[in-house]
Amino acid sequence: MKRFNSIKWITENKYGKLNEQDVSGDIEQSFDKDVASFTQDLSKYLNEPKTKAVLDAGLADGDPNDDKISYGKVLVAVKNLIPTQNIIGFDNSVKEGPLMDKYGTLNTMFTNTPDVGGPIVTYDGKYIIDGHHRWSSVFAVNPGGNMEALNIKAKTGFQPTDILKAVHTAVALDYGSVKRSTATSINLLDGVTYEGVLGKVNNHLSEGAAAVWAQNGYPDKESITRELKKNLDLIVNKGHIPGAPDRSNMPQADALGRGTEEDRIKALATGKINISPPFKSIN
Repeated sequence: MKRFNSIKWITENKYGKLNEQDVSGDIEQSFDKDVASFTQDLSKYLNEPKTKAVLDAGLADGDPNDDKISYGKVLVAVKNLIPTQNIIGFDNSVKEGPLMDKYGTLNTMFTNTPDVGGPIVTYDGKYIIDGHHRWSSVFAVNPGGNMEALNIKAKTGFQPTDILKAVHTAVALDYGSVKRSTATSINLLDGVTYEGVLGKVNNHLSEGAAAVWAQNGYPDKESITRELKKNLDLIVNKGHIPGAPDRSNMPQADALGRGTEEDRIKALATGKINISPPFKSIN
């Protein structure tokens, strides 16, 4: 009689034996969850070799095209974009750029094509996937501008939240963890008062930034405040998509890893990353 292998039984039963059906079902259920719940599952999957392999096996799941996205480099109108996160920090948006000119690019925000250090990531030419604070910085100064974007083209059956999950997966597989960030200070989407904006202007407007504003027709703190308040009200009126997560659950496509934002979008474009059923592993 063959001797019972207790160690093998414990390994496969007590700690759970992940078969292909289990993995496929778990991942499919995760993609049906809201973004915050999905990121929690994704963090867990990165520590499960077989599940992680399934997420990285889009080209081996029996359908080479189901996971592919298409994208292109385009100019998008700032005023036409819609946030996909429900928190946009005032300091990240207004204090650092329009008031302090921290990156030395405030002068370009008054032009048709502002310099924000690289393209943001959008979906269907309408939804911001990554780069909310760069967008809101420009919007606060010049809603009529146009920004460079890596625009993911509309994919049948995919809502903006689905694209957030797809980019999260691409970043996590590259970076090795779910990269998170937070917004500081008050949330612009909750609205701002004239007095609140004026207080920020009084406290943080640098001499260099004041000079740039003056060159563009705003000679004093009151005129700067009025322009900022007018534009920030427009951001509030735009709101955000239904089901928008907070900042901590947004994908960080520019997270340091083995590649750049575009490298991660390219990985999705090849179909290598599994973002839609069937979810099958490499045998």
